[in-house]
Amino acid sequence: MAGLVLTAEDRAHFLQMMRRQINSAVHRRMNVLLLLDDGWEPRQIAAALFLDETTVSQHRHLYERSGRSGVEGLPYGGRRAALDDEQQKALAAWIDETVPQTAKEVCMQVQARFGVSYTAHAMAKLLRRLDFVHKRPKCVPAKADEAAQRAFVAQTLLPLMQAADERSPLYFVDATHPAHTGRPAHGWMRKGITRELRSNHGRVHLNINGALCWHDRSIVHRQEEKITSAAMIALLEDIAARHPSASPISVVIDNAKYNISREIKEWFGREACRIKPIYLPSYAPNLNMIERFWRFMKRKVLHNKYYPKLADFRAAFDAFFATIGGWKAELETLLTPKFHFIGTPANGIP
Repeated sequence: MAGLVLTAEDRAHFLQMMRRQINSAVHRRMNVLLLLDDGWEPRQIAAALFLDETTVSQHRHLYERSGRSGVEGLPYGGRRAALDDEQQKALAAWIDETVPQTAKEVCMQVQARFGVSYTAHAMAKLLRRLDFVHKRPKCVPAKADEAAQRAFVAQTLLPLMQAADERSPLYFVDATHPAHTGRPAHGWMRKGITRELRSNHGRVHLNINGALCWHDRSIVHRQEEKITSAAMIALLEDIAARHPSASPISVVIDNAKYNISREIKEWFGREACRIKPIYLPSYAPNLNMIERFWRFMKRKVLHNKYYPKLADFRAAFDAFFATIGGWKAELETLLTPKFHFIGTPANGIP
């Protein structure tokens, strides 16, 4: 009896589509048409598919009027936005200026300013359509200067990095002070279970002074009771000892007090000193390559780790430095001559 309603081509197509996961409304239309094509009466189809006969007739008329494309089409139109284009632009400008913390805050602003009511869920959808995401701002030094950083990288730092080798090495130098306590970090956990990370009081910390050699990505480090000019000089002497014939040995350092004290300036000023200080622009920790290394180290040693005793804590860092060669591949992708600049006026929160 097949062929009463459908063309052979359309019947074959509908049979093929029925075996796939398609929209349920389209699926019902095809089902009705195939049964009509097989000779079923509309009342039989309505009873079998729990429809009414009017719906069966509508599906047949749709096919007769619009063919296969009409059957497969779902001409649903989106609801008109509650806010018009100008209102959405004004809302986006307000969000850029104020950085509201919740969608509920935005709902209150829209209600007060435009007299339009939104739920928090609907507002979150609108914000995503307006190209907003929910995330935390990056905290940066208040006096950071993007222009000064770009000039320093282009005129000083990149030329030194390109020329660095065993005869004229370049080091990035700074200290870090990991506290003896747990550092929670995102990780995969069983759904419905809150994992607990035990923490210590955090009042005890290590003082690790370190230097990253740019041309071979090696690390020189020392643990100190306190980071002072004397401690910095000790690290610099370790660096000089690694390169007995190199000159100059450039070291990138920040403007901390122990790096600009009279003691260290006199040490740099010695006639026999082969180490040349390269001072970073003020408030530019993002340009010191060793900061990336310290973040990497803390992620490997501290995140989601618990060390009950200070000795365990110290041993974990010793083990990290002893096996640092195992992280070579990861460090190569991290320690690259690409810099992120901070202090961009347009990105600041008023």
